[in-house]
Amino acid sequence: MENYEEYLNKYPGTILCTEELIYGYLQPTGILYGYPTSLLFLQDEYLSKWTSEETFKVLLLEGLILVDHIQKGKFDQQSLEKSLAAFVTFYEETELEKAKKSWLSFKGLTVYEKLESIIDQRVDIKSSFANKIWTSYLYNSLLFHDLLLYHEYQLGADPGLLREKREEVLLDMVKVVAAAANVDGSPQEEENNFFEIFIASADLDSERHELAEDFFHNRKTLDDIEFKYEKSWLLCRYILELAILTVWSDNKVVDSEHAFLNRLVARLGIAEEEKDKSFVAIQSFVNKNLDKIPFLQDKNDMAMLMSGATDRWAKILGRSKDKLALELSQSKELVSLIAKSAKSDLSKDEKEKLKKQFKDLARTIPSLGLFLLPGGSLLLPIILKIIPDLVPSAFRVNEVDDEPEEESPKS
Repeated sequence: MENYEEYLNKYPGTILCTEELIYGYLQPTGILYGYPTSLLFLQDEYLSKWTSEETFKVLLLEGLILVDHIQKGKFDQQSLEKSLAAFVTFYEETELEKAKKSWLSFKGLTVYEKLESIIDQRVDIKSSFANKIWTSYLYNSLLFHDLLLYHEYQLGADPGLLREKREEVLLDMVKVVAAAANVDGSPQEEENNFFEIFIASADLDSERHELAEDFFHNRKTLDDIEFKYEKSWLLCRYILELAILTVWSDNKVVDSEHAFLNRLVARLGIAEEEKDKSFVAIQSFVNKNLDKIPFLQDKNDMAMLMSGATDRWAKILGRSKDKLALELSQSKELVSLIAKSAKSDLSKDEKEKLKKQFKDLARTIPSLGLFLLPGGSLLLPIILKIIPDLVPSAFRVNEVDDEPEEESPKS
């Protein structure tokens, strides 16, 4: 992307906090789920030319650049050069990874060579798992934790403590996946695969690996997980979405699994609505990438994954329903654009107008800030279904205005 500096410097930081921005820009790329489907700065056309491993390497680097930029503010070429050196220092000081060049010493390598070596070692695509929903593409999803740790590193966290925290967090994440897989009684094949992928991806030392295996096979529960470290909102959201993917891996979520997710939200100490937001975020990712990911091709799987999306958004926006109804009743143009977006592509000017109006709304209704981020437009059909209940008269007027003329029938 030639204008990446301009792109980076347009982030809506006045609306969302740092962690929300990191999540909002990276979640639609698929990096949280171990299957990259889009890039941050480079054009997505490169995806068809690269292997999954190559794509993941680029996306990991882009993620580091993103986290660096959001913390530092305005971005330029000189800042990028300094950032690359900072990434190497981060990995080496925390001992998450060291640059290597075959059996030779890495001391003579340039910053670029060191970083290339480090990222090459961090990304390792595994393809030996059964091709079920999510499971064969999740091996590198735990790499997202690198970006969380780098954010803490930027804020001054001790590298040694970060290294210790990483081991404990990864162990607990594997335990959460194990508890989620066991919550409905006997784990299904997909849930077993889920656990095997995560324990392999975590690359735990022998002692922690044994603890994780014991946790899974003895069917321990959330009550047996301590979460002894400080948990940021972003880490909690990450853990929650991995748990949701685990219980969803067999294409259904039973009552006991919903109860499990509610208990997890309570244990993590985050708002109850975070569960619904995570469901919606995953559903949006699925909806966007139906044609890219082989295991999403089954229409029955898709229907199961997308079920309840409208109800969840209605619940998320419920507390602001009266305020949202008032705002929308006074914003016929916004309602009209939302309706049009569900039937056809908006022009560049219309997209900018839609984004501006959502930005104004998001100042009073924070949940709407999600629509400002990459992938946010995918939620428009969902909010479209909610709007008639909020402003039926305004919506009906705009629907009439947007009807195609008779002389221009659809082909």
